[in-house]
Amino acid sequence: MKKLLHLTLVSIVSFALLLSGCGGTSNVSGNKDTAAQTDTTDNAKTSDQTAKDDDAKKANTNSPSDAAKTDTVNTELSGEITLWHHLGESDKSFENVIAGFNKKYPNVKVKNLRNGATYEIADKLKTAIAAGSGAPDVVLLQKSYFSKFNTTDAFVDLLQPPFDANRYKGDFSENVWQKFHTLDGKKLMAIPVDAPPGVMYYRADIMEENGFPSDPDELATYMEDPDNLMNMAQTLKAQGKYIFEYDTEILDLLSDSGFFDNKLNYNRMGDKYIQGLDLSKKVKQLGLAANFEGDAWNQAMNNGKVAMTWSASWYVNYIKDDSKDNSGRWRACRQPLNTYSVGGGSALAIPSQSKNKEAAWAFVEYTLLTLEGQKELIKYNSLPAFKPAFKLPEIADSTEAFLGGQKANELFASLVDKIPADYPSALDGTASKIWNKGIEQAMKTNQDSRAALQQIADDVDKAVAKDKAELLKSIGQ
Repeated sequence: MKKLLHLTLVSIVSFALLLSGCGGTSNVSGNKDTAAQTDTTDNAKTSDQTAKDDDAKKANTNSPSDAAKTDTVNTELSGEITLWHHLGESDKSFENVIAGFNKKYPNVKVKNLRNGATYEIADKLKTAIAAGSGAPDVVLLQKSYFSKFNTTDAFVDLLQPPFDANRYKGDFSENVWQKFHTLDGKKLMAIPVDAPPGVMYYRADIMEENGFPSDPDELATYMEDPDNLMNMAQTLKAQGKYIFEYDTEILDLLSDSGFFDNKLNYNRMGDKYIQGLDLSKKVKQLGLAANFEGDAWNQAMNNGKVAMTWSASWYVNYIKDDSKDNSGRWRACRQPLNTYSVGGGSALAIPSQSKNKEAAWAFVEYTLLTLEGQKELIKYNSLPAFKPAFKLPEIADSTEAFLGGQKANELFASLVDKIPADYPSALDGTASKIWNKGIEQAMKTNQDSRAALQQIADDVDKAVAKDKAELLKSIGQ
């Protein structure tokens, strides 16, 4: 299965075994089947209800502050809600969540529909909104698709009564919480499901054999210096081993935010982008990237030709297959060059067409905003966005045998606050095409990096000018 991560140019799905995963369209070669990595969630329970209620109190599943947030919900809610999501038939994550939800809300029936791939759900939702009917009560969408709706009233504003979701803001990293607001930042469209940070997976044994740091913290510190990073790449290349998957990987690592800021100003200019393109050209000239495809990638992951690979926290669920003969030899560490990124991310939203908004909110709240609900997700989800869940033993105390007993979830959780803010918009598709074409040309002709980046910026500004003006007008700017 091919691994993929150009985090800012690719559409990456999350909910990583329920909620984190990837997929995409970019200049990054991928190493994971999109369908296989779209998802993540969790489970538990059975017996006399009174006994369970007592057990729940003893276990103190939610903190007193959590209880205060959720006790206002009407547990006598009734009726039916429809959930749209992209999870495969073999994935039982939402079934487990619904079972737990129905113990608290026995009179609410949840119609659980796998309604196609992520892009199909987004298109169906857009059609329903245009038609004025046909939308579900709750929908799971990956982050990139919210750009289709973030200047519309497609979803209820969760900051307003009866939802009042702003009381949960402190339970999420600011950068993650902000991603699911409308473009003007005034309305909250959805509650984040997961926040999979980008990380480097590496062969600790190969590093040690070649005199490089093998400890995750020490290696990450060593790779802060671009000279050290290039030295490592050249040393290992001499042995037929690689730490870069493709030529422009360093540039992508440094392209740590979207194409536009929250005022729709193009922002891929400056010294770090020049450095990234310069280093990427050197990687190409020296042949330091693997550039493996398909089966060749899978074989290289298993036979040691790939010594390091950039992906996200959810990849911990797939590397076990991609490098199955090397259990205990791999580790994970933060990204080189003091960079940070996110490998997708999904959220649950309530369409404005919902006919049972209170019950829909109860489902979203139970699923994502209580530790009880999060316990239903953790078996499948590499890392939830709800930060109180980081303290659950399933995350705080877990170790990963494949990564040599490393406390991988602890590492992943420590990186979430450092994920850069980005502001998806309807302009991103156009900008991405121009960026990819311009970078490809600069790499091919060895064009001066500053000049190449300026030309890309000029081309983007020209291409999006009309749509940008309309978007700004739509949000009152």
